[in-house]
Formats: sequence, C-alpha cells, structure tokens
Amino acid sequence: MTYRRSGAASVVLNVGGARYSLSRELLKDFPLRRVSRLHGCRSERDVLEVCDDYDRERNEYFFDRHSEAFGFILLYVRGHGKLRFAPRMCELSFYNEMIYWGLEGAHLEYCCQRRLDDRMSDTYTFYTAEEPGALGRDEARPGGAEAAPSRRWLERMRRTFEEPTSSLAAQILASVSVVFVIVSMVVLCASTLPDWRAAAADNRSLDDRSRYSAGPGREPSG
Repeated sequence: MTYRRSGAASVVLNVGGARYSLSRELLKDFPLRRVSRLHGCRSERDVLEVCDDYDRERNEYFFDRHSEAFGFILLYVRGHGKLRFAPRMCELSFYNEMIYWGLEGAHLEYCCQRRLDDRMSDTYTFYTAEEPGALGRDEARPGGAEAAPSRRWLERMRRTFEEPTSSLAAQILASVSVVFVIVSMVVLCASTLPDWRAAAADNRSLDDRSRYSAGPGREPSG
C-alpha cells in the first residue's frame, strides 16, 4: 500500500490514549529508536511494523503501550532528570516498555537498576523452581514440596556473597571484606619494618624470661 506523508509540519504520537505532537525535524533525530524509525518509513506496511495503527487523516501514529511509562521515558530523553520506575508499576513491565522504545537497563538510575536486578533474579528463581521437570524431580523426593523456600533462601545467600551489587547486605559484606583485606596488607607491610621487628623480639624475650622465672627453684622444663 502506498504511503503518502502528510504535508503537515508535525505528527501526532498516540501512546495508550495520550497524544504528543512532534515536528518532523525532531522526529528524524528523536532519541527513542522506535519513534525515529517512523521518519524512514516508505510504505504503510513499514509504518505498521513500527506502530500498531496509523490514521492518515489525522496523521496520527497509534502505539498500544503504557501511557504513563512513556511519559516518564519521554521526560528522561528530553533531559528532565534521571529515569526511574513509574509509581505503582511492576519493574519488569516498565523494563519491557524501555526495551520497546529502544532504551536499556543502563539508562535507569542506579537504585532502580538494583531493584530490576533483584526482581529479575527472583523471577528467574521462581520459574526455575516451577519447571515441569524440576518440579517432578522435587516432588519425587521426600519433602520436596517444602524444599522450595529453602532453595530460594540459598539462592539469595549465594547472590549476597557472589554479587556485591545484588542487595544492601551484599554491599555491606563486600565493604567489610575489603576493609579486612586492607588491614591485613597494612599489618603485613608493617611487620617488615625494623622497629616492628625489634618490638616483636623484645616481646619474645620477655615471654621467655617470664616462663623461666615463673616460680622459685623451678627448673625449666626440657
């Protein structure tokens, strides 16, 4: 089907009922890849591969997506603050909206990245436990139904020790480990200093004298 661009200087994006007007020049270099792809469309078939519907009379492109999430994403690409999750919206759903429009998890604020990682890990653990083969094997074992919470707890413990950015507890544990490593290195370096060696030798001589003079008339044990 032939696609004739309207002579209007602007186009309308309809995202879940919320309308946004953009100039054609802005559309060409728009930060969201899916929106900028509209500029290169040569047929209505190309248009419908990018959006869900197109109204030629209104020159309106319809996207059947979450309008509130798109509002947050649009504010971010226009330079108004940092990208955070929309309130009362699942982290995975918001992430799917980001992927749809051409963004990645790295565009999120760091705290939101951690929330997304936790949710994806929990989801992966849940679906792994719910796999038909795995479920059958667990049910065949004695107490298999009660083992699922234990597996989830072990998975959380593993991520706490192996992934420092997975949670606050993992970050604290990693920080304490680094402090212990630094203290050990300082003590090791200090033990090679002459003053440190002299002090250690004096302490050993004091210990030897106290052991030999522990009691009157007592001979040192062989």
